[in-house]
Amino acid sequence: MKITILVDNHLSDTVPGMSSEHGLSIYIEDKSARYLLDTGASDLWAHNARLLGLQVKDIDTLILSHGHADHTGGLPIFLSQNRKASVIASEKIIKYQYFSHRHPTIVNLSPPQGTINTYLSRFHFIHDDYRLNDHIKLVFTKQKVHPVPEGNRFLSVDKGTGEGPYLADDEIALAIEKDGALTIVSSCSHGGMLNIIQSCVVSTGVSKVNAFIGGLHLIDLEPEKRDDVKAISDFLKQNYPDINLYIGHCTGKTAYHELKKALGDHVHKLYCGMRLTI
Repeated sequence: MKITILVDNHLSDTVPGMSSEHGLSIYIEDKSARYLLDTGASDLWAHNARLLGLQVKDIDTLILSHGHADHTGGLPIFLSQNRKASVIASEKIIKYQYFSHRHPTIVNLSPPQGTINTYLSRFHFIHDDYRLNDHIKLVFTKQKVHPVPEGNRFLSVDKGTGEGPYLADDEIALAIEKDGALTIVSSCSHGGMLNIIQSCVVSTGVSKVNAFIGGLHLIDLEPEKRDDVKAISDFLKQNYPDINLYIGHCTGKTAYHELKKALGDHVHKLYCGMRLTI
C-alpha cells in the first residue's frame, strides 16, 4: 500500500514545484482501490496531485476525517473533477456549524454545505465504526482515557441550538491492518492521539501499532497551558515502543521537537509530496 501526502503545512526540500497550506490531504493506493483522505483547505491538493502524476478522476472513495474547513475546503473541486467516487463522512458534518475562537475574530470552519447539498446523493454518512475493505477500518474515538488536546478549547460547534464545545465526535481515523499490525492515519487527532490509537486497537482487535500518520493538534500555547507531551511520549515508549510517528499539519513546533527529543528516529515530519509504503 502506498501513502502520499498531497497537502500539509510543510514543503519538501527535495520535491520541486509543490505548494503548501494549513490543511491536510492524503492519497492512499492499494491493489484494489484508490482513496483520498481529506481535501485540504482549497484546490491545492489537486494541483499537487497532478505534479505527482496522480489522476483525480481515478480516485474511488473520498473520506472526510471531520468537518473543519482545512480538511474539507477542496471538496468542490474534487466533486467537479471526479464523477464516480463516493464520499464517506460522519453524519454530523451536515448537522454542525464549526467555529474557531483562537483569534480576536471568530472564524467559521464549516465545510461547504452548498456543495454537499448539491452532491448529496454521492455521500455516505456513518455514525459508527465502518469497514471500508478487508484491511481498512474507519474508526471513531470511543476510548477516552487520555486528555484531549488543549487547543480544542478554542473550538466550538453549533448544532442549531447555540454554540457548545467541540467534542470531536465527528472525527474518523483510518486503521490499516497489515501483517498483524496497524498503521493509523488521523488527520487532526482532536480526540487525542493516545485515545485514537486505543480506539483503533479495540475496534480492530489488533494490538500492535507500527505507525501513526497525521496531525496531532498539539498547538503551541503559552508554556503553562501546553499539552503534556512528556506523558504522551512516555506512554508510547511503554506501550508501543516500535511505533513510528509521521506528524505534521496541526502539530506545533514545540510538540514536534519534544517528541523528536524523546522518541528520536521514531519521529518524522510530514511534508507535501512525502511517499510512504506499508
